[in-house]
Amino acid sequence: MQSQQNWNAPVDVIGSAHSPLTRRHWLKRAAAVTVTAGGSLAGYAFGFEPHWVEVVHQKMPLLNLSPDLVGKRLVQISDLHIGPIVADHHLWDAFRTIEALEPDILVITGDVIHFRDSSQLEQATSVLRMLPHGRLATLAVTGNHDFGARWSKTSVADKLCRRLRKLGITPLRNEYADISSLRILGVDDVWSPVGDLQATLNYYADSRPTIALCHNPDAVDDPAWENFRGWILSGHTHGGQVWLPGMRPVVPVKNLSYVAGHVQLAEHRQLYVNRALGYLKRVRFCVRPEITVFELAAV
Repeated sequence: MQSQQNWNAPVDVIGSAHSPLTRRHWLKRAAAVTVTAGGSLAGYAFGFEPHWVEVVHQKMPLLNLSPDLVGKRLVQISDLHIGPIVADHHLWDAFRTIEALEPDILVITGDVIHFRDSSQLEQATSVLRMLPHGRLATLAVTGNHDFGARWSKTSVADKLCRRLRKLGITPLRNEYADISSLRILGVDDVWSPVGDLQATLNYYADSRPTIALCHNPDAVDDPAWENFRGWILSGHTHGGQVWLPGMRPVVPVKNLSYVAGHVQLAEHRQLYVNRALGYLKRVRFCVRPEITVFELAAV
């Protein structure tokens, strides 16, 4: 019940002879407001936004796309970081959103797990059993965290990918998958010992509409992409997780054009950087976690 205003209560009025608002009183009140506002912002950044998923819709025009694929939905998720930091229930909530989107193709662009020990592999199996699949294909590539310490343990990525296959998720490791006329390339993480961008791009054919899955967007500056005409889907940056006005986000890429979202690289070469579902630390501010829905279109 709303309390009634007590009209007989004393009121501080600047310049009043009865109860002047002194500088000391003003500073106390300003400090109280600042503390309250700061606490609210901290609660939002640490408690709410990390799990407030945004569904982003994006057209994806592709050269030579066959009519049977026009209008199909490709859903991208990235950087799940299954492990000790990201809550399983957050990912399961996101999976229910994906199920409602009814994807034709679902892709995961790396950092499936946040590896510390073998328990994350067991956890990934448990979590990903709830992942809805694409009607036509469900694909994934590795990210740097899928290779364990110093991104160097290929045995970790090998074990993860074996588990993905058993769950009906096809890992693309410097290889490709064809879905009708569409070719999807997938490169192992370029920071890992086994990422081979050139070998992967050897499967590119300009007669086919092509999408490439490449976890780290910095890789798109490699000259090997010069003749590529299509879309490159990446993650890795988490969008910086925290974006304060007037300040650049802190991101693990050299090219700060590749923080988040759509980037036009050349006339027929496009990059999209997904802001991730997971996080390295549970904090986000003005950088909501993301599920991206691409509608395939003919050029």
